[in-house]
Amino acid sequence: MLEILFKNSFNKQPFLLIISWFIHFVICIMWITYNPYHLSFQYTLNINFFDLYINFGIDGLSFFFIYLISFLLPLCQIHIYYTTSSELKNLYGLSLFSISILLMIVFCSLDLIIFYIFFEAILVPFFAYIGISGYRKRRIHASFLLFFYTLVGSLFMLVSIFSLYLHCGTTDLEIVWLTEYNLFNKYLIWLAFFFSFAIKVPMFPFHIWLPEAHVEAPTEGSVFLAAILLKLGTYGFLRFLFPIFPDVTIYFSPLVLLLASLSVFYTSLTTLRQVDVKKIIAYSSVAHMNVCMIGLFSFHITSLNGSVFLMLGHGVVSSGLFFVIGFLYNRYYTKIIKYYSGIVQTMPLLSIVFFFFTLGNISMPLTSNFVGELLILIGTYNVLNFFPLFLVGFSIFICSIYSLWLYNKVVFLMPKKEFIKNFFDLSFLEISIITPLILFMFLLGIYPNPFFQIISPSITYNFIEILTY
Repeated sequence: MLEILFKNSFNKQPFLLIISWFIHFVICIMWITYNPYHLSFQYTLNINFFDLYINFGIDGLSFFFIYLISFLLPLCQIHIYYTTSSELKNLYGLSLFSISILLMIVFCSLDLIIFYIFFEAILVPFFAYIGISGYRKRRIHASFLLFFYTLVGSLFMLVSIFSLYLHCGTTDLEIVWLTEYNLFNKYLIWLAFFFSFAIKVPMFPFHIWLPEAHVEAPTEGSVFLAAILLKLGTYGFLRFLFPIFPDVTIYFSPLVLLLASLSVFYTSLTTLRQVDVKKIIAYSSVAHMNVCMIGLFSFHITSLNGSVFLMLGHGVVSSGLFFVIGFLYNRYYTKIIKYYSGIVQTMPLLSIVFFFFTLGNISMPLTSNFVGELLILIGTYNVLNFFPLFLVGFSIFICSIYSLWLYNKVVFLMPKKEFIKNFFDLSFLEISIITPLILFMFLLGIYPNPFFQIISPSITYNFIEILTY
């Protein structure tokens, strides 16, 4: 039986899958050889192209985002080969592979123009991927919403980059960090960058595109959208606004904390009234990312570490949840909650897996999100930001309510007898996809030290001006 499963799944163009595993292997070797005490960029690459000097490098802030991409790419490729019709495997696999490579280049880029070019280039394969492989006709609307929301915000960032170039004479990030800016320009440049990154997080009221994109995207698209693409916004704050404009970042921090707090409150309550399973997880992702924003703008070493760790943990948990929803969709062909009930009777293994990721989503101890949110709460309390602290706690409480309600509605109650004969539990390939995510989630929650050994020195080194505020 296993031979038939593998034969049916991998007999079409396994080349991209092999390359994906090779990339993950290389990133694992880089993790082993990474020196956490070398605070500047490592694995640097300098390219001279027609008198254009382009720099790439990795530090503790970017390394685990790259690792997460390499970790998820093979799992998504397996899912594509397993669930997609034979004539579309190559197209979907190539689209996802190109998205992954572009994302890696964005996280490695040490040049503002290169960052912007690949930041925008990601939109093209994502736009096509959602528009072509989505579930319903509304996928066209969702893909345009994603494209234009991000494009409009990025135009402001482009203007800011040109302003920095005219002032510095270069777009090299390490030179831009050391340059002083006049009082008037730096506030406008900061706001333009902020608008662009706030759409990517997303923050209220720029969040409308995300639930639509999640609902219409296929499973692999939702995994990369939640796990990686949302992190570009928070990564942009860490990589650009914090080190380039530390004083302006502190000046505007009350505004950002207000928007992040409103986002947490609004999306937490909005999640309670959703009837689409994917929209529940999508709004939950918005709330978690804005909790990260509260941690970042509390300007405390503990909350900064917690925010970066929560980004990584959320990437693992949200990926697992979207894979579980994808498995359910392959059996039910609907994402509306009222059609689900009693799957514990027919799919006990899937119920157990769903339970693990539900625990991760509500930040139970021994899971990845618990560590990140606990550090954010401690750091926010230490700087006496009581209103954001209350809303972070409120978000965790509401998340527990809708997550357990969703699990109870889908797993328990009476099964719908007209569907029982058509259902089957997790296959071997589905177990092989979901098991690494479960192990990674508990590894992050039980033994986070190897991750903090890389993350924490880079945060202290890059944000010393912010932390001494």
